[in-house]
Amino acid sequence: MDQIEIKRLLKITQEICEKKKEADATDLYKAAGITAAEANTFILKAEEENLADVIEIDMCCGADYIIKGLTEKGLAKIQE
Repeated sequence: MDQIEIKRLLKITQEICEKKKEADATDLYKAAGITAAEANTFILKAEEENLADVIEIDMCCGADYIIKGLTEKGLAKIQE
């Protein structure tokens, strides 16, 4: 996932969070036109790079991730 795609997905994530107060992989892949796997990869990368405030919800068969918003670092990355 290149930096241009990360910025694009951060912008989409920000828009979703402004409307719904949070975003999940389903919201992201529908809005961005990417696969569910790509959405999950982006969410994990955004968390790892401290670009988004991500909450992990443990499920019986794995984990689900919710983005509560972008961090200051994530907002700054959009402006680059």
